[in-house]
Amino acid sequence: MSVQFSGWEVVDDGACFSGVELGQSQTPQNRGVYTMYHGTSVASARVIIANGFKQSSGGMLGKGVYVSRDIKKACHYPLKSLFTDRVVLKLRVRVGHVKRIDKDNHPMQYTWNAHGYDTAWVPPKCGLQAVRSGLEEDCVFDPKRVQVIGIAKAPNNTIESELKQLLSRSSKSHAGRGAGGGGGGDGAANVCSLCKRKTQLGSPHMTQQCWECGKNICILMSKHFCPAREGTNLNSCHYKGRMSMQFFGWNVTYDDDTPRVELGASQAPNDRGVYTMYHGTSPANARIIIASGFKQSSRGMLGLGVYVSRDKTKAERYPLQSNPADRVVLELRVRVGRVKRIDIDNHPMQYTWNSQGYDTAWVPPNCGMKAVPSGLEEDCVFDPKRVEVVGIAKAPGTVLMELQKLLANRNITTGNGGAVSSASGAVDVCSLCKRKTQQGSPHIKLLCWGCGQNICTLMAKHVCRFSN
Repeated sequence: MSVQFSGWEVVDDGACFSGVELGQSQTPQNRGVYTMYHGTSVASARVIIANGFKQSSGGMLGKGVYVSRDIKKACHYPLKSLFTDRVVLKLRVRVGHVKRIDKDNHPMQYTWNAHGYDTAWVPPKCGLQAVRSGLEEDCVFDPKRVQVIGIAKAPNNTIESELKQLLSRSSKSHAGRGAGGGGGGDGAANVCSLCKRKTQLGSPHMTQQCWECGKNICILMSKHFCPAREGTNLNSCHYKGRMSMQFFGWNVTYDDDTPRVELGASQAPNDRGVYTMYHGTSPANARIIIASGFKQSSRGMLGLGVYVSRDKTKAERYPLQSNPADRVVLELRVRVGRVKRIDIDNHPMQYTWNSQGYDTAWVPPNCGMKAVPSGLEEDCVFDPKRVEVVGIAKAPGTVLMELQKLLANRNITTGNGGAVSSASGAVDVCSLCKRKTQQGSPHIKLLCWGCGQNICTLMAKHVCRFSN
């Protein structure tokens, strides 16, 4: 089968974007590119500009390059050195996957890179004893993610001029490496006429004609879209002015059918994660929720949404002012979507986080908010459809059996993939992708274009070798 080419959008790791300015307390986004600073001696500055950064052998966050978005922080270094020997380098940092380290003896304080993170971020005023200044700090594991783009501060004009000349020569000798902003030498880099990005020295970008419209394109253009011609025969393997594309498989990431993950109450939920949480309610409301699903709360400290918690002891307190013997705790499967951390009173997004593009607001434990005197973790999920009852964690006496039966009956009639009861065996399962199907909606199956194997479009992975 031939596939019509209709364009693309590219997301990269920031190799061609300029640094972004963030407030000191703003969380760096995964794969963001930021302007940061590094304080060092005059001699070390010369070496860094010429050869790049090297990993520090140790520090409060282990190995890496220590930098900060706060220039005041960088101005303190090297510690115990003379002010006449301090230089602050302006940097462009590609943070990659970021881990927040905000308390002493954090379980990942020295092992964050081993868990798949590229940068550790210490927010300002988080109380770490190792950061007595309370200023923001970052540790980037791979020195190649940190690039000098300018001289932010030098002891005098002579040294500043010298370092700028070194930086200019370094930029010219490595033209095309993507040295955006500051330090001069940018004009010496070759620039692709199509994508407007700098090319690697001696390695021009690949250009070709678009299969559909014939326009010259570069494979590194961030976007190209062309309309498909009407009347094209998609069942033909070869037709004039068209390129046939072979099928070689895929990888799929789901926002709604991934395994639930258990996190400690103080661990930040990852965007698009799926987590086990709990909700405390009355027996009467539990019956309604199981039968019809959750409804948005019309009020609360985080505005509209469904209030839940990863901490079961938090859910066991609700409904407030009710008899503890009459409380029900529902076990939930929650797709958090995009998460916003709310950790101070009068936070600017305390009630508006959903209008800013977030799906869930997360209040970490012991953050000091007056509205959470218990100090226990809490979440507010805007869309009730992201919250699904999968079990009864606690209920009084005979109510427990009644609610379990209601949940089992619901799962039988709806084919609910989140079922944890014995009724899950009554749900149809696709023989290819092994996922549960919606009642009356079988999965779409077809032959792989490459190897001819039967595949389901919802398989998480299929890789084939196209036969010649």
